[in-house]
Amino acid sequence: MRNVQHTIKIQKQVNQTIGLIFILFFSSISGHTQTYNHTSVWSRFLLSKQVGKFILTGDIAYRRQNNFHYSKLNFLQNPFLDAQRLTVGYRSNKWLFSFAVSRWHAYQILGKEADFERLPTVEWRLTPGIEYFQKVNKGMLQWRTQYEYRYFVDRTAGRFRQRLQFRQPISKTNSLVFLEEFLIGSPPNSTKKHEQNQLGVTFNHNFTDKLESEIGYRYIFRRRRTSDEIDNENALIVGLMLRL
Repeated sequence: MRNVQHTIKIQKQVNQTIGLIFILFFSSISGHTQTYNHTSVWSRFLLSKQVGKFILTGDIAYRRQNNFHYSKLNFLQNPFLDAQRLTVGYRSNKWLFSFAVSRWHAYQILGKEADFERLPTVEWRLTPGIEYFQKVNKGMLQWRTQYEYRYFVDRTAGRFRQRLQFRQPISKTNSLVFLEEFLIGSPPNSTKKHEQNQLGVTFNHNFTDKLESEIGYRYIFRRRRTSDEIDNENALIVGLMLRL
């Protein structure tokens, strides 16, 4: 009994310490940075084909964002991003090795007046990655790590992406997908920052074994490249995936 009480006491102390760390962390952010709140809609269409152990994927993405001159909730008001990506992957029992080439045409996220004056950027990305799959009861746990080499007209940059995803079936045709992903600057021209964090959930429905839809929500914490400003983005996620 004493051991149990001692364990509970230690656990309470740990929880209090973690809570205090989070309070101090967010207090320091709010005290030394400018934050902007946004709404957006992220849409994508994905087409994939598996040939033996190889998987070929092509997808297009289109996003829009709010304009704070009108409302913080009108996520269809202004363009945000359009992108195209081609990916080739090799799948074993529990591993997927992939390489992607993509083009991203992005507008500045609108948080202040100066953002309206910035021109859209065109970026090319070369992205090798590796993904691990593990069944957990009826669900599927996926861990993915990727490196992005990013080429702009006036500069290059690099960053690592780490994603943890869990798919939980709730019926024969429906499932919930939980996602946590963080992005860290890396060479070349590393920002040496925790650039982004994405946390979200989607409801996925299989119309057939080849056609799947998704709708959900994602919260994105984003640090701006040249300052201590922070963007808090609340995104509606919609998508359609077709497997040939």
